[in-house]
Amino acid sequence: MEDGPEEQPEFSYRQRLKAAVHYTAGCLCEEVASDKEVQFSRQTIAAISELTFRQCENFARDLEMFASTKQWVTRSRPSADMREEAQSTLKM
Repeated sequence: MEDGPEEQPEFSYRQRLKAAVHYTAGCLCEEVASDKEVQFSRQTIAAISELTFRQCENFARDLEMFASTKQWVTRSRPSADMREEAQSTLKM
């Protein structure tokens, strides 16, 4: 499968994000391991980082969908009916 010119930078960006999540998960696992006197295998750290990355993707998709469903209104000060409006939006 060949990646087009548009897909290559996105793939590279995604790989860098995954590497950053993996590194952070490894650092956190090291911290917990030293604190609790346990060891994490490389496979465990990889599984934790993969699950974390996928969950972040799900959050991002949810936020994109939420943002596209409603036009945002900027208010200069809170109005009295803001609470009712927020509650009606959450019921949708």
